[in-house]
Amino acid sequence: MDTGSLVVDIVLLLMIAKLLELPLRKQHLHPIAGHVIAGLVLGPYVLGWIKPTSELLGIAYLGLLLLMFYTGITTDFRELRRRNVEVIVMGGMGVLATFTLIYIVLSLMGITGLPAVFVAAALSNTATETVAGIVARKGDTKTKSLLVGASFVDDVMAVFIIGILAGLGTTGTIQLWDILLLSCKTLLFLFLVFYISHLLVTRFTSFYRFISQDYFWFATASVLLALGLAVLAKFSGLSELIGSYLAGILISRGREYHDPMLRTRIAISEFIGDFTVVLDVIFIPLFFTYIGLSYAPMMVDPIYFFILLSLAILGKFIGTTPIAYYALRDKRKSIAIGLAMSGRGALETALLKLGLDYGIINSLLFNTAITVSITTTIVAPLLYSLAYKK
Repeated sequence: MDTGSLVVDIVLLLMIAKLLELPLRKQHLHPIAGHVIAGLVLGPYVLGWIKPTSELLGIAYLGLLLLMFYTGITTDFRELRRRNVEVIVMGGMGVLATFTLIYIVLSLMGITGLPAVFVAAALSNTATETVAGIVARKGDTKTKSLLVGASFVDDVMAVFIIGILAGLGTTGTIQLWDILLLSCKTLLFLFLVFYISHLLVTRFTSFYRFISQDYFWFATASVLLALGLAVLAKFSGLSELIGSYLAGILISRGREYHDPMLRTRIAISEFIGDFTVVLDVIFIPLFFTYIGLSYAPMMVDPIYFFILLSLAILGKFIGTTPIAYYALRDKRKSIAIGLAMSGRGALETALLKLGLDYGIINSLLFNTAITVSITTTIVAPLLYSLAYKK
């Protein structure tokens, strides 16, 4: 593909994606549905104007790398510590209940082994960005704290799964020993980065003071750290994505140390604001439009779709509502939380795309699960609003 043709493809994808996301944003819904539809319309299955080339794949993967970094830098560990037991249990139970239901039903329907495990794991996560959009419009402080905190726990689990999957894809083998080895390496990598971040917050705070003296240097150091940890993770036999995510965690924990001048917190807030604009305008739409180029709606199995959609909502509701009621002692708010936790988003879609690329799931499962994920981003806010209002 020549440079001129690539530029034309990028311009078309961004233009259509932005036009389609406008009505979704007006309804405070996640715009990724519009992005995927844009890729679908322009792709080989509808108009046939744009094909999913290797050049577009490289740009889309860079967007995914930056998205993982953004997920890490927007994670607030103070929120987790404030209600640590409740959010960890609620997030974990939501994942466990959803995974169990989907895996059992898929096995009964004849889909067994790693494909069943993978689809169940991919649809067991709750998207923090979707939850944040839901509670931005309606919700009290305690409800918001529980929802956002539990979705953080889910995202950490999703990142772990992405790391394992991408590692298996690079080795070219999918054996039990490979899974165990990569799990240990991923856990060790997570532990080391979290431990280093703890030392930086408690003992070596000069690191944050140094990089926050100048905003340009702070932004440069943050991006270099994201790319550097991504490369380090790759050399360690893990996914670059998990390294990029943990770089965001290292930067985000700068909020936690006592800074009388508030330079670090101000720098982090400004950087997140600027970085969000770049992601929203360019990289996130390009990533999800690329997924749309690979999306084939005619390969969606309607029976699997309705079953998986029902289980994706039911599993989260069963797993999280009792914990929410224990914490809030409010039936209406607990039901609303259980329904809001059914919202999926970016990480689940990315995980499904990796599964297709590595041959773990086939096109039918990919397209059906993607449709379920996109549907929940629209349905979850509506269900939450209906349940939350008096």
